Amino acid sequence: MNNVNLIGYLGRDFEIGTTGNGKLYAKNSLAITKKWKNEKGNDESSTTWIPIVLFGKSAESASMYIKKGSQFACSGELSSSQYTDETGNTKTILSVIVSKFYWLGKKDKEDAKQITQTPPKEPNIEYEHPTTNIESEEIPF
Repeated sequence: MNNVNLIGYLGRDFEIGTTGNGKLYAKNSLAITKKWKNEKGNDESSTTWIPIVLFGKSAESASMYIKKGSQFACSGELSSSQYTDETGNTKTILSVIVSKFYWLGKKDKEDAKQITQTPPKEPNIEYEHPTTNIESEEIPF
């Protein structure tokens, strides 16, 4: 069984595009922060950035309504792909192909605008490998 469930904050607005066969996709990174106290009792945290990809109507809806900083929950399948970089080294990329998602944002009572929380600063992640096929879907990382 390959099932992943995540809740985190979107690092940016969705980047949308189309695959080589014309299917719409939306990609983003989800920030998931773990917090704990160290041996001295001080607060510490660590943020993991997880690349996510949505396809079809899900991609369209998410990119239209869910923006940077929104809390986002999703279920999907963990996908890995490999590529060879310009120096000949093999690299592996993990991402989640989202099958279901939930926007956990809130509405402001006064003007019904979306309130977003500021997630940690997203690192500059380069997705340099060529398109990969997962069950005939092209993964745009």
